Amino acid sequence: MDYLQQLTLHRRELHKIPEVNRELPKTKAYLRSVLDTLDCEITEVMESGLCAYFDRGRETTTAYRADMDALPVTEVNTHDYISCHEGNMHACGHDAHMAMVLALAQYVDTQKDLPCNVLCVFQPAEETTGGAKEICETGVLEKYNVNRIFGIHMWPFAEAGSISSKPGPMMPRSSEITIEVFGRSSHATAPEKGIDALYIGCRYIEQVYEKHRHLTPPNPSPEERTIIQICKMESGTARNVISGYSDLLGTMRAFSDTDFAKLVGILEDTAVDLSKQYQCRIEALHSEGYPPVVNNPELYQQILPSLRQALNYQEMETPAMISEDYSFYGLRVPSVFFFLGTGTGIALHSNNFDFDETVLLQGLELYKTLLNA
Repeated sequence: MDYLQQLTLHRRELHKIPEVNRELPKTKAYLRSVLDTLDCEITEVMESGLCAYFDRGRETTTAYRADMDALPVTEVNTHDYISCHEGNMHACGHDAHMAMVLALAQYVDTQKDLPCNVLCVFQPAEETTGGAKEICETGVLEKYNVNRIFGIHMWPFAEAGSISSKPGPMMPRSSEITIEVFGRSSHATAPEKGIDALYIGCRYIEQVYEKHRHLTPPNPSPEERTIIQICKMESGTARNVISGYSDLLGTMRAFSDTDFAKLVGILEDTAVDLSKQYQCRIEALHSEGYPPVVNNPELYQQILPSLRQALNYQEMETPAMISEDYSFYGLRVPSVFFFLGTGTGIALHSNNFDFDETVLLQGLELYKTLLNA
């Protein structure tokens, strides 16, 4: 089989039909059109998700995960396989992730003597509600006695075709921040009658950043790095009316529960202090987010010799600061996550995201190597 041809075909066909969240009928249908031709047991999960199990008579199973959902992004590329769904685009490489696991399934179908059984997991809702958690809760990993799991994410800022990862923390826990300041509106000529939610919102941002600066230890290690950032603020209704309400949106990142709790403490303590000072109400809310992606150190050391021998492998010096719901799998079974370099420098979630599909061969080779590592 010409695997580059298959990888390119899968990626482009999936790229043309991007669907978001968990409503993925065309994506699911394409995956099934390939998997139904293979000698595997197919389990449907989360309505639009699929798991394909290849029984090789072994006690344990190695799993591979691909996320399926796209983003609500309008594509600006002009190639002949652009999105046919206006307003949606595979701008984060999930089409490539599916193509590699689908090609792996085709390869495994030809290999009857493997040291493990294989489970290919196609997961919805990575970009939205954390579909990985729901997949884990179905019990499918236990059903097929999965003892390790691997995944790949396309990475624009590494050499094309390079594979990279690291032991231990690889991506932080993430959380979305929503801060609401409830003041009192008044005319600008009578400020004593109002409670300026715009001003208080600015003070909130200033104090949060200052507290975070003092929280950060001198010369922090990469795993001690934290982020707390307010990125959007809306306030006020007119140029001559004091704002009665401010809405602040932002994000947080931390590699440990302890550091995450400290960030939450900064948000909540600042809200309490300013509420008392300005006689207003401030609500500081945050999502639970995804846990950090932590690569199992023992599994990493087990596979490392094979990675170095068979692939263009580069160990990461520092973790990445993006987040991924792949972390939920690592809470169930030993896992290692990888980056596959595209070399383009085009950031994830960009409306012109693209890459040379020949790099997908390296991803497939990684997955094949891990079968025997």
